[in-house]
Amino acid sequence: MIYPPAPRPGDLIALVCPSSPLAEGKPVEAIAEAVEALGFRVRIGASCRSGTDCGYAAAPASVKARDINEAFADPAVKAVWCVRGGSTAWQIPPLLDYDAIARNPKPLIGFSDITTLHLAVNRRCGLVTFHGPTANRVPDWAAGDSFSWRSLQNALGLEGRMAAENPPGESIRVLRPGRAQGELAGGNLSLVAASLGTPWQVDAKDRILFLEDVGEAVYALDRMLSQLQYAGILESAAGIIFGDFSNCRNAYREDYGPPALLRDFTAGWRKPVLYNVRSAHCSPMATLPLGAVCIIDGNTITLDNPRRQ
Repeated sequence: MIYPPAPRPGDLIALVCPSSPLAEGKPVEAIAEAVEALGFRVRIGASCRSGTDCGYAAAPASVKARDINEAFADPAVKAVWCVRGGSTAWQIPPLLDYDAIARNPKPLIGFSDITTLHLAVNRRCGLVTFHGPTANRVPDWAAGDSFSWRSLQNALGLEGRMAAENPPGESIRVLRPGRAQGELAGGNLSLVAASLGTPWQVDAKDRILFLEDVGEAVYALDRMLSQLQYAGILESAAGIIFGDFSNCRNAYREDYGPPALLRDFTAGWRKPVLYNVRSAHCSPMATLPLGAVCIIDGNTITLDNPRRQ
C-alpha cells in the first residue's frame, strides 16, 4: 500500500462533494474559509455547487467523478477532502480514473458514504485513504473540538508507528481478547455490506476489519452483520474493530442495543474484537488510515505506515 504524503501549510486542498448536497446553513464558502483557517489554500469543486433533479445527490455522477479525477491528476492539489457524506457515492467508482489516482497519490479524506470510495481506491490503486471527518465539520472545530483536527493531522503525517486514540473519556472496549495484525479495511457497515458482489467488494482476508454505522435499527445491524458473515467476510478477517453506532436503537427492547448485539454476535469467536473506537458518526472523531498496518493487542490499537514493512 502507498501512504500518500501529508499536505503542508500553504498547500492546495480540493473540496469535493461526492454524496449528498450540503445542508442549508452550512454553505461551501464557509467550509472553505474554515479549511483556509487551518493554513491551507482551497479549490471548490463544481460538485459542491451543483444539484440534481432527484434532490438527494449533490451533483450528477459525471460531475462528481470529474472533480475527483481532476483533483488527483493536478500536481498542485495535495489532498482531496470530501465535504460531506450522505448517499450516492456508489455512482462514482465506474467513472474514476484509477490509473491517474495511482500515479498521483494524495490523501482522500471522508467517512460514512465515502466508504464506497475508500473501498474502490484502496482496492484498485493500493492507496491508503483516510476515514476521517468530512470538511463540513471543520467550522465546528472553532467551538473547542481540537481532538478531531489533531487526530487527522497525526494520521496524515504518520511516518512510523502510532497508537490509535479515542477522545478523552472514551475507552476502547474488548469484546473478544487477543492479538492480530493486518491492513486496516472497512468503514460504514451499510456501505461495506452493499459492496458485496461489486468490483470494489470489501477485502477483509487477513485484514483488520473496521465497521461503524448511524441511525440503523438494531435488527438491521444484525442483518448486515449476518450478510457479511454468510459471505465469509467476517471469518476471513484477522480481527474486527467496531466503531460507534450512533442513534442505532431497538424499538422492541430498549435495553438491547448495539453493545448487546455485538457481544452476542461475536460470542465464541477466537479472533480479537474491539468496540467503541470513535472514528464514526460522533464528535469528536478519530481518523483511521485505511490500508495502514493495524495491530490489535488487548485494548490497544497501533497503526503503522506500510513503508516500514
